[in-house]
Parts: sequence; structure tokens; C-alpha cells
Amino acid sequence: MSHVDGFVQQFERHRLLGRPARFYGRRHEQILYLVIGAWNTLFGYVVWALMQYLLHDYIFYLFILVLAWFPAVLNAYICYRYFVFRSKGSVWRELPRFSLVYVGTLCAGLIGLPILLRVLPFNIYVTQALFTAAMVIASYLSHKYFSFKGGREKPISVG
Repeated sequence: MSHVDGFVQQFERHRLLGRPARFYGRRHEQILYLVIGAWNTLFGYVVWALMQYLLHDYIFYLFILVLAWFPAVLNAYICYRYFVFRSKGSVWRELPRFSLVYVGTLCAGLIGLPILLRVLPFNIYVTQALFTAAMVIASYLSHKYFSFKGGREKPISVG
């Protein structure tokens, strides 16, 4: 049990804070995934946007997408492993599976971004932001049932 989980359990029977504490207890993994996912999405988008802005005159935009993939995936793996899924599994087993999930989203981006740029009336920054937002649910399910399968701590039973 983490310090946060123990802290939240103290409020389960509180008249005012009990309902939010019980909700957090039932959905803490999803809540943490959203918070950490927001950070990872922002981090990955900023890395990509910065590279796109600095390198677009020299490097084709799809290659920039591939270059930005590496730091974004490493950041995401570290955050999801330690803060969301609390995995104790082997990094050498999890990281390739984790990366494979993002290879899928990278391939989807390499195929989808050129199509969306032609179809949607937005510039590359807005189009990539919309595409990134669409990948959040698919990546959550992929990480939960594939990347960190087997190495996770057992969830805490609350209520």
C-alpha cells in the first residue's frame, strides 16, 4: 500500500470526503493514468513540436515524428511503470512490450498524419494534437493488459 492509498483510506468514512475517497479507491489506477498520461502527452507533444519547429526546414516531418518518439516513449515508460502500474516486473521484459504498444501508435501516426493533414483544415500542430488525444484510450488498455501484465502489484480492496 502506498502512502497516498493509506492517506485516502483514512477519509473513507468521513461525511464530506468519504465519497471522493471511495471513488479514488475504486478508480485510482485510471485516475493516475489520466494524470500521468496528461503529463506524458504534454511531454511527447512538446518534444515533437520543438523538434518540428527547429528541424522542419531540414528534415521531413514524418522523420521528425520518429525522432521525437524515443524520448517520449522513455519518459512514458518510466512514469507508467513507477507511478501508475507500480510494476515490479523485469524492465527487460516490460520495456519491449511497452515499446511495441507505442510502435503501433507511431505506425498509426505515420499513416494517419499525412491523411489527416490532407482531410482536416488544420495545420500540422493542431492535427498532431488531435491525433495524440485519440491514442490515449487505446494505449491505456494496451499497457494495462499487455505491457505491464504480470508485473503489477495487486490492487488494494477499498470499501
